[in-house]
Amino acid sequence: MAFTAQPDPAYGAMQDWMARWTELEAQLAALLSAPRQYADVLPRLERLRADAEALLATDEDATLYWLFQLAASTSVGYSTSHAMACWAMCRLVGPAVGVSAPDAVALERAALTMNIGMTRLQDTLAAQAHPPTEEQRALIDTHAARGAQCLRECGVRDARWLDIVEQHHEADSDDTAVRLLQRMDRYTALISPRETRPGRNLTDSARTLLVRPGGRLDDIGRALLQTLGICPPGTFVRLADGQVAVVLRRSGRPGEPWVSAVLDANGHPVLEPALIDTGDEATAIEAALQTATVRVRLNHPRLLQLSRLALQR
Repeated sequence: MAFTAQPDPAYGAMQDWMARWTELEAQLAALLSAPRQYADVLPRLERLRADAEALLATDEDATLYWLFQLAASTSVGYSTSHAMACWAMCRLVGPAVGVSAPDAVALERAALTMNIGMTRLQDTLAAQAHPPTEEQRALIDTHAARGAQCLRECGVRDARWLDIVEQHHEADSDDTAVRLLQRMDRYTALISPRETRPGRNLTDSARTLLVRPGGRLDDIGRALLQTLGICPPGTFVRLADGQVAVVLRRSGRPGEPWVSAVLDANGHPVLEPALIDTGDEATAIEAALQTATVRVRLNHPRLLQLSRLALQR
């Protein structure tokens, strides 16, 4: 079943909403790239986190759509878009794995700053056509410790924040907050394109990282599936009728989100987007797709406006 959207003031509101996210990303990029240049770096970071929190609370699905589209569609500004996607997932999934309220705040701060020790290098590596050099590898291997030290020099005294940053690449951690950040870090990294490879689709990324030996889901795997669904907002999928669609909004049924077709069954762009319920057999999801394989320019404000209709269904 499909529902078309009529032009309304929500289109302009979604344009403004996207612009606010873009501004937050630019502010975070500036802070992470040169934190020591700001005498008030910590208050700036806290204001940024609070603003991001408010935008996320306004519309979780639109936030996931926008951050996953950024993470999966381009390597430009990789480090910052990666940090923001990890932050959103940690905030949403954390309660489902039992992250305590005090730990949740430290985890969010750590997600935004975990790569502060290699922000510029991370952007360079994403656009680099060859493997890391020996010098780059040494910087990668030490970035967690260097990031924690950078935060200390910037005035961070929150031991939990520093601890999570310092441990976010430690193997076999039994710390729930650290484990969650590690998994979301790798999950987002897999979907993000590099000069040397395209990003993977979100479903394959989740299967690779979350399914344990024997085909079992651990606590984080179950929480991610329950919270984000099998195909989260921002995912491209192929439907049973041959259309290619982008996921707009979760439905409460992990494998049956609301989507909008962007290419018809013949591969032609869909000019008038419509909200599609994948719970219908004719429009059920057949497969998740890599972003790089879908050649279409999306009208993001229009699609985000359309996704609001799902709240009325």
